[in-house]
Amino acid sequence: MEKKKSKTNLLQKFADKFKKKKRGKSTSASRERSSEMSRRRPRPPRSPSKPKLPGGPAGGSPSAEAKSKIDLMEVTAKGIKKEKKEEKRSSGKKKKEEKETTQAPQKTPSALTLRRADSILEVSGNSKNVEKAVKSWMETIEKPDFKKTFEAAYTVIDTIKVEIEKCQAFKKYMDYCQSENVELLDANRVKGNGEADFFFHGSVLTVPSVTSKSVILAQLALQEFPSSLESFWLMAASQKIQRIFVLLGEDEMDKKSLAEYFPDDFIEYKTIRVNNRKTVYKSDDQPNTQLFYEVVPKDCAEAPFCMVEICDFWPDAKIPMCGHGRIASTAASVFDSDIDTEAMCAIVSNYGAGRAGAFFVGALAIEKLRSGEAPNIKDIAHSVRSQRPGAIETLSQYVFSHVIALYYSLKHIKDVGLKARVEKFISQLEQFACEKMSEEDDDDSNSTTCD
Repeated sequence: MEKKKSKTNLLQKFADKFKKKKRGKSTSASRERSSEMSRRRPRPPRSPSKPKLPGGPAGGSPSAEAKSKIDLMEVTAKGIKKEKKEEKRSSGKKKKEEKETTQAPQKTPSALTLRRADSILEVSGNSKNVEKAVKSWMETIEKPDFKKTFEAAYTVIDTIKVEIEKCQAFKKYMDYCQSENVELLDANRVKGNGEADFFFHGSVLTVPSVTSKSVILAQLALQEFPSSLESFWLMAASQKIQRIFVLLGEDEMDKKSLAEYFPDDFIEYKTIRVNNRKTVYKSDDQPNTQLFYEVVPKDCAEAPFCMVEICDFWPDAKIPMCGHGRIASTAASVFDSDIDTEAMCAIVSNYGAGRAGAFFVGALAIEKLRSGEAPNIKDIAHSVRSQRPGAIETLSQYVFSHVIALYYSLKHIKDVGLKARVEKFISQLEQFACEKMSEEDDDDSNSTTCD
C-alpha cells in the first residue's frame, strides 16, 4: 500500500511539473507572436473602401454630429420615396378621372336638351357680339317716325303674290289643308321618303344671308283624317326633324285635344309607330313642356327621336301680351347646336303661317345678332314670306318679331345707357303693335286665315 502511495505521489509531481513547463512555453510563444505582429507592416486593402466614420480606430459608435447627418439622409431618402409614391398614386387617380370624364355621353333624348351649353368664354364673346350689333341696329330703327318706316316695310312684304300654277300639289290635296287661302309652293314643299302620293302642308325654308340651316314651317294635321296625322309623323321621320316648336294660345287646345296630335304613350299607324319616351312638364326652370318621341317607320331598324315643345304663349290671330322673355329664349333655341348636322327643326301652328312666320323671323334676327351683325328684318321677313305664303300675316306680327330680338339682346347688353334706350324702344314697339292688333281685330271678320 505504501509503495502504491509513493508511486501515485511521484506521478502527481511529474504531472504538475509538466503542466508548469507547458504553461511557460505557451506564454513565451504568445509574447513572441505579439511582438512579431507589432513589427509587421499593415497589409494594403484589396479594394477601396468607404472612409471611416469618426469615432475611434476600432470603428466604435459615431459621433453625435455624424449620427444627425445619417438620420437626416435617411429621413430625406424616405421623404423622396414617399413623394414618389404619392406622385404615382395621384397620377394614377388623375388618369382614372380623365378616363371617366372622357367617356362618350349616351345619345338619349334627355341628353339633347334645348338650351345652348356655352362655355364662359363663348358667353362673354357672344355678349360682345350682340351688344355691338344692337348698338348698330338701334341707329337704323330708333327713329322719331319709326311707325311710318315699319308700315312702309310691311306693305312691301304684304304685296307679295303667289302664282297658283306653282302650287299643283296644294290644288290636288286641298282637302288635307287647313285653309284654301294659305298656299303651298311645289318648289320647297316637304317630301316623304319617295312616296308618290305623300302630301303634308309644310315648307322647307332657308335664309342664306343669316344661316345655312333650313327650318320647316308647317300646319297642324287634320284630326278628321288619320292619314293626315300619319303624314305629319312621316314628315318628321323623312325630313329628320329632331325638334318641333308648336305655337298655341294658352286656352287654344285642351290636354285631350293635344294628346290626339301628340300621344301620352304611343300610337301606331299603317306605316309608322310613334312612342312617347319621356315628358318634361313646364315649370319655373323649364319654360315649355317637352315631349320626347321615338318615330319609327315600318321596316326601319333605327329609332330616331323627335322632341316636341309645346309653346303655349302665342294666341291665335293675336300677338303675345306677356312672357316676352320666355318667347325670346325659346326663339334663341331654334338654331341651337344640340342637334345632328343633318337634322332639322320645325315650327308648327294651326296654319303654319302668320305667327309661325313671325316667330321664325325673330329667331333669324337673334341669330344675326349673335354673329355680331345688325339684322335687316325687312329683308329677312321678305325672304320668309316669299318661301311660305301667309307667313307674317299682319303688321302687328311684323312689329313683334323686332320685340323678340330686342328682348333677347337685353341680357347681353352691359352699357347702361344703351340698355335704357333698348328698353324704352321695346315699350314703344309693344304699344304700337297693340294699337295695330286692335285695328286688325276690327277687320278680322273679313279674314279667314288669321294665325
